[in-house]
Amino acid sequence: MAQTIRDTDSLETLRLLYPIFKEEVYRRRAAMAQIARQGSLFFVFLSLLTLLLPQERAISPLLKGPACVAVALAASLLVLQIREEKLRHEKAKQQLITLEKGFQFFEVGSYLPNEPLYPPDWQKRPRVDPGMLISITALLATALLSILIILLI
Repeated sequence: MAQTIRDTDSLETLRLLYPIFKEEVYRRRAAMAQIARQGSLFFVFLSLLTLLLPQERAISPLLKGPACVAVALAASLLVLQIREEKLRHEKAKQQLITLEKGFQFFEVGSYLPNEPLYPPDWQKRPRVDPGMLISITALLATALLSILIILLI
């Protein structure tokens, strides 16, 4: 059973902190999506630019290897940044859940008769975040496409 918050000053402090943590959760989620979106668009643009270059201006065979390494490095750094945002998102989400437990949002009868205000499964974190998985997959797919185009032209 969750411990309730009874002290008026503590309750007021938590009421001030709650929207801050809630906003942080949303902001971190948006940052993960933005990093993936911008990285994917960059790799698509790079692929199109590489394809549209006239043959005489195509990438020198000596530079294809370093160009592929640069694309792979950029993709790796973007994935690491998404992972860092995900870790921060999870910490803020866990703190938010702790505050919600303190406010008894998951307790039956605290706010609504015969049911909790928030469903109990909101306390659980999925093992794999589908949104992050899709974002990273799109980012890596566009990076791989860029590498293939660089190598094949």
